[in-house]
Formats: sequence, C-alpha cells, structure tokens
Amino acid sequence: MLSTLNVLPTTLLMFLIATIHYLASHSHSTQSDPTEKIWNVERTGLMISLYTSTLNNLPQSLLNKLNIKLARRLKAIYNAGIGFGLLGMMIALGGSCWATMSVWKSVLEEVNLHTLEKVQQGSAGNIVKRAYTENGGADVVMEGSRDFAGGLQPLIPGLTMPWRHLPTLALALMVNQLIHEFGHAVSAALDDIQPSRFSFSLYAGIPSMMVSFPSNIDTLDPNAKMRLATSGPFHNLLTWFFIWLLTFGGVGKLFWYDRSNEGMVVKEVHWNSPLYSHLTPGSVLTHLDDVPLSATPSSPDPWSEYLSSDITDNVGDEGRGWCMDKTTFLSQPEPSQSSSEIGSGKMDCRDNSTSSERIAFQSTHGLTKGSYRCLNPLPILNIKSTKCPCPDSRWVCIRPDPSEEILRIGTKDGILLFTGPREEVLRDVRVRKEDARGWKGGVRWGELFFNYASTFSLSLFLFNLLPLPLTDGSQLLESLLEWKSVVGPITSTNPLKATIHNNLSGTNNNDGAGPSIKLYREYEMDSDDEEQYIGIGSELEPIDRPTRGRGKEVGWKRWIRRGIQWFSLFMVGLWGMGWAIVLLLRSS
Repeated sequence: MLSTLNVLPTTLLMFLIATIHYLASHSHSTQSDPTEKIWNVERTGLMISLYTSTLNNLPQSLLNKLNIKLARRLKAIYNAGIGFGLLGMMIALGGSCWATMSVWKSVLEEVNLHTLEKVQQGSAGNIVKRAYTENGGADVVMEGSRDFAGGLQPLIPGLTMPWRHLPTLALALMVNQLIHEFGHAVSAALDDIQPSRFSFSLYAGIPSMMVSFPSNIDTLDPNAKMRLATSGPFHNLLTWFFIWLLTFGGVGKLFWYDRSNEGMVVKEVHWNSPLYSHLTPGSVLTHLDDVPLSATPSSPDPWSEYLSSDITDNVGDEGRGWCMDKTTFLSQPEPSQSSSEIGSGKMDCRDNSTSSERIAFQSTHGLTKGSYRCLNPLPILNIKSTKCPCPDSRWVCIRPDPSEEILRIGTKDGILLFTGPREEVLRDVRVRKEDARGWKGGVRWGELFFNYASTFSLSLFLFNLLPLPLTDGSQLLESLLEWKSVVGPITSTNPLKATIHNNLSGTNNNDGAGPSIKLYREYEMDSDDEEQYIGIGSELEPIDRPTRGRGKEVGWKRWIRRGIQWFSLFMVGLWGMGWAIVLLLRSS
C-alpha cells in the first residue's frame, strides 16, 4: 500500500511534466526564432520561476478548431461564470471570518486543555501510556488522542496529513492549477488576447503556476475583465462539480464489492489518531469486544451502534469474562489509587514497579469477588471471553475494570486493544461495507486522489476569489468597481499592439541581443496609474486618448477596494497565526 501511494502518483506527476515539456518543444518549432530557449529560469527573492512563451498560441489554436457558434456559446458560459465568481467572493469573505473564529476558538480550548494536562502531570506524574506490540499477541494503543482544530484545516505533511500522501497531494494540486490557468488562457483567447508566458514557480517551497498576459488587457471593457478574472476559479468549480457528479452517480461503485457479511472494512484513519499506525485502509474488522461487525437486517450498522451506545463494559455481556488460575491471580500486585483519583473509582497500575503495561482486572465471582490485581492484558484479552462463573473452583473469572476504558477491536490478524473513550474510535476511524476490486492499492489511491482533487478544486475556487494581492479576487473587485467609473471613450482592442505599463527591463537577454521589454501585465494592490503607454521599439509614447482601461478610480471606490483587500489580508493572517499557535501547543 505504501508503494502504491508513492510510486503511482510520482510516476503520473513525472508523466505530466514530460507532457508539458513535449508540448512546449513541439510548439517551439513553429516560432519565428528557432534558437529561442524553450524554458527560461528567473529568480526573484524567495521565488524561482521556470517559464516559457512557446505555449502562447495553444489556447487560440484550440479555439480556432471551434466554429463561431460554439465560440459564442463558450463566451456565454464564461459570462455565467462571472455570477458564480461574485457569489464565490461573498462566500469566501464570509468563510474567512468563520474559519478565523473557529481556529481561535480552538486556540482557547487548547490553552485550557494544555493547562489542565500540566496540572495533572504535576500531581500524578506522567499520564501518557505507551503503545506496544507483543509477538503473536495483540497490539495495544494505550491512549486516545484529541482531534485537530475545527474550521478550515491546512494540509501540512507531517502535521495535519501523513507524509505518504505528499506525492498524491502534489499531483492533485498541479492538475487543479493547470485547469485553473487554462481557464484564464481560454477566456483571454475569446477576446483575442494571447498569453505572454506560462510560468511554473516555487515560492518558499510552495509550488504554483501562472499564466501572464500583455498589458493590452487594460483595453478590455470591465465585463471582459471580470470574465477573465473569474474564468480560472470557474474552471475549478466545474472540476469540483464534475467529481461530485461522478460520486453521486455511483460510478465509483464499479470498483468496489460488498464484504458486510465478514465485517467492516477500514476506509480511512485520521492522521492524528493513535490507531493510524495500527489500522490501514482495507483492513477487515470482525468484531468490537464480543459483538460481531457483520451487518444483519436488524443491525445494519453495528460499528456505529456499538461505539455510540451507553455500554461501559469491555465485554458487552456482564455474565462473561476470562478464566484464570486463582493462585496466579492472587499472587499479582494490587493496584493503587492516586490522590487525584480518589473517589473516581479509577484503579491505578502505573505506579507499580512491575510494568506500566499492566491494567487493573477485577474478579467477578466466588470468594475473590471484588478483588483487583494488575495484569498484562495481552495474553488474556487476545482470546474470546467465556461464560462466568468458571467450572472449577481453582479458577477465577476476571475482567478489566470498566475505568480502564478498554475496547477490543478484532481484525483478521488478531486483536487490537484501545484504551480511551469509544467516541474517539467512532470519530477517527471511518469504515465501509465495501472493499476494492482487482488492484486494491490502485483503486484506493484513485479514491484518495479524487478526494484531494475535489478538496483543492473547491479551495482554489474560494481562495482565488478572496480580494488578496495577486489573486483573481482583487482583479474581479477592481473590474466590478470600474464598471461605471471609466474615464474616456471606448476603444477597440488591438491584440497586435501590446500596451506596456512601466515594464521595461534594462538587462540583456540570454542571447545578448540587447534590452528586452516585458510584455506581461503585473498587478499591484495599490497601483493607481493614470496614464497608459504603448511601446514602440525601445521608446515609450503616451497614448493620445484615454482607453477603456483602469482609468482614474473614484475616491470612495478606492477606499472600498482597499478596505475589502485589507480586511481579507487581516482575516487570512489571523487565521494563519491561530493555526500556528494550535500546532505549537500540540507539538509541546
């Protein structure tokens, strides 16, 4: 399973990169200058960017294969995307407030819990029991775990997700970013705007993709600008809807078959759960304590029914237990009761000098009834319970003390002992009745990939519509406020003339051919320029008449734009700070 989760996505990722390189190489042969580099590297601070201009004509080439009617319908679809984009911006702004409040609520809970644990450690010593495995016996998970904070959770390998998911996560992110940027490129091509370059960047270790456009997009009317800004997020929304449609339609059921007559199949284990290293996806669980997990008409979901019930006994039947030699039982050390637990009924075997692996067992019948001893649970609970009392007076019927909160999870390979609230097992372990067909590892990886792809598509849709610097949300907000505040007559867009907005570069290019001019538009949150220029050779000349570009922004609209942008920055920064505190408290 580990090899499938790593080898398969890595192979597909390399294939995707090779395909992009092939397309760039193939497109390069059609360029006017065959000596031009296919890929170029640019380093700026913490960002390393690999970009190419050989794919610039790809979106227009694809549109040229469509007839005029289909192209018009495609533009109408992207116009509908403006509405989804505006709705997504409002949801993203509201969601940022909800996520920030949720994480800071979790910060307060973590601080209180952290303080409580410190007090308990000071009064009762080390409260964390260890997990161990005995050859031929059962696995023991001695403590449950707290869940991570509520609200919007970041995907951080090694903290909020397992490292082995990293290749799959990278592939899902790269595919969604390609879909996103392809949306911008196609929308621009509908208005005869050709990209300046395609970039693959690495900023502080975070990969990203971007398509840059010449600054003649400033000559577009506000409606076209909004269509261009929302086209990328709209593609992500369509991707999420397509994955949801496949799931809702039951296509995935073709790759699974029913195993409910044997028990429940593990679907997923939460990364932060202590059961994560003991239960893997595809493991068949046969029983909880002595309750079988095979589904029946009277009990279609025995997993949830048992774990959510009020049963506090570890056997499920008060008349059952385990028979043990009476002399051996009475020779074992008695548990103690720490000062912090007096009155709670908690029997403590941790202070005993024998082993911290032992737990309190109680005798339930005969003259020894009510006696407690500290015993190793592995050789006892690894077998099925029997009916009490035992048939011979030389034996004593015992069972773990209910305060130990032991849950026996039966698997095909043996018994797993879990100590802690059963609600944690119900919360952290997701089970299903179906198991994968054929190549089980490949089918489960496919499900994992589509889960990440669905998460990323919806996340990119909402995050890119937040009015943050360098996001589509800022461009959408500017175009929305610009709708009726444009100064000057409307001019037609001429894609053959690239309007340059202070983007001259005085450095020589790689071929030593002299100064180069950057023909791509760079957006800044506070750039309120009032003049537009058109580049001719190495000179700049002002345009004689105003274009339907950004124009001069009305004062009150500028304040609205900046206020919303700074509010978004504040919310995202506060959310990130909250998560940093939560992770810091968890690590300690």
